[in-house]
Amino acid sequence: MIEIDAREMEHPLPLEVTVEGFRNLKDSEVIHLIHRREPLPLFEIISKNGGFYHSYQSDDEAWHILITRDCHINLEHFRV
Repeated sequence: MIEIDAREMEHPLPLEVTVEGFRNLKDSEVIHLIHRREPLPLFEIISKNGGFYHSYQSDDEAWHILITRDCHINLEHFRV
């Protein structure tokens, strides 16, 4: 799993870093992005480029976004 903690990054760095990571993602890999908000523009980019994602908010109000290219990985079962 590739972890990107973007909670302290300034805009637009979280999007840029995550998109670059997604471009280099191997089929079975998963990115775990931690963000202070739900990055809706990122979801559109992931979907348009053959990726899959799942997001949820943790008790500390951080957003956790799991991203993969592998349609067989059930991201809803991941809890990090």
